[in-house]
Amino acid sequence: MAQEQEVKCATTADYPEWLAGYLSNPHRPKARNADEVVYLPITVHSVGKSDGSGHYPLLRIFESICRLNEDFAPYKIQFYLKDDINIINRDLYYDHDNFGDGARMMRTFKKPLTINTYITNSAPNNACGYWHQSEDAIVVIKNCMGGGGHTWTHEVGHWLSLPHTFFGWENKTYDPDEATPKYHSINGKDTSFVEDALGHNCRKAGDRFCDTPADYLSLGWSCNSTFKSVQVQKDPLGIDFRSDGSNFMSYSIDACQSKFSEEQNEAMLDYISFAKSFMVNSAIPTGPVSSDPMTFVSPENNQQVHYQSIKLEWDHHPNATHYLVNISKFSFFVTLDYEFVVEGNSMNIGDLPVDKKWYWRVKPFNAYDACGTFTEAGSFNTYDVTAVDEISENNHLEIYPTLVPSNNPTIHVNFDFAELLPVQVDLFGMEGRLVKKATFDNPGRSLQDIHLDNLNPGIYLMKISSRKGTLVKRISIQ
Repeated sequence: MAQEQEVKCATTADYPEWLAGYLSNPHRPKARNADEVVYLPITVHSVGKSDGSGHYPLLRIFESICRLNEDFAPYKIQFYLKDDINIINRDLYYDHDNFGDGARMMRTFKKPLTINTYITNSAPNNACGYWHQSEDAIVVIKNCMGGGGHTWTHEVGHWLSLPHTFFGWENKTYDPDEATPKYHSINGKDTSFVEDALGHNCRKAGDRFCDTPADYLSLGWSCNSTFKSVQVQKDPLGIDFRSDGSNFMSYSIDACQSKFSEEQNEAMLDYISFAKSFMVNSAIPTGPVSSDPMTFVSPENNQQVHYQSIKLEWDHHPNATHYLVNISKFSFFVTLDYEFVVEGNSMNIGDLPVDKKWYWRVKPFNAYDACGTFTEAGSFNTYDVTAVDEISENNHLEIYPTLVPSNNPTIHVNFDFAELLPVQVDLFGMEGRLVKKATFDNPGRSLQDIHLDNLNPGIYLMKISSRKGTLVKRISIQ
């Protein structure tokens, strides 16, 4: 969930030059078929600390892309992932408090012909994000990303030429006790007229769109049940009004925002046609990922797998080009221990901690559709084969024979326990299936027999568990 910041956007206050010329032309052409969806490439740069920590979770990135596309869907604009997510590990960029460092980051890692978006931990002015005009790239901080936030939508709106609805009030605070001015000085080099509540001067004042009402609120603000500002403002003519919080280019909180205006939509589409046409993907997009359930191949649920030889495999899913794999110690994935993106329908994992139960799930996606659902969770247990017959200090045992003749399939377990310890013995086939189990309430110092009748010749794993520890031995029935 996105966190509301007092300063939502640190984009500079210069009015977009292209838009100024566009809106001043009463005979401006309409360049695009209103029913045609335009697809634009987007590249995500995940910025972490120099030690590799702090990255925004991949799952949350995909949720944010889905939210971005949901917000723009009514306006016939969609975005697709052009490249793999780019990983950047540098403290200087992870927490950057000035635009100079941000610009250097953008120049260093910029990908051509795409909307470069950098996910960082902080941004200048403690803002949620910004669009850097000269570098033509976007920053959004982690706390303002997510499936419930619209900061990315707001910044992409800037990339598509839109100013704030309150243009001219950036870095200024509306004061109801002072007379509202008729105009503002912008960066000491331009003048912005203050829009009146009746919109008489809408084409030359504020954001210069005539279907976005007057707005003077430049800090994050809440709305009422009709999505208007709680704060009443007074225009230069003395007329009271409330700002419209439903517009993505305002500074209302995320829960208020839901739309662009018709004029904003026309401007964005025409900007794409006249200024960014070289970035439009005219190819037929990959279809949506199938909503049919996915099928796991291996491991089977609760299978025992060696902690250094873990292969996850699933059936290929229609229209999927990549898969997001989550691994967690919790069945509800409240925290993620490992997260991977793979192109094929299997992956080999390095070492995982021994004697743990792990849960895994897979989300299929492609560049155009990252909004599908995860599979149901599968599970497996990790083990290691030990040569030391010791559960814990002062609690020893001996297992023999480990090469078991089929004509006398009996294993002897000689316990030498100094403590009262209940013990569970489980025997698994190499495919992970439990084939035999036994329980000893308190073996102490005793010799116990485990009979392996009716088992086929082959390799088995015997797991002996107590609250003080676990060991696994390899058993072979000849």
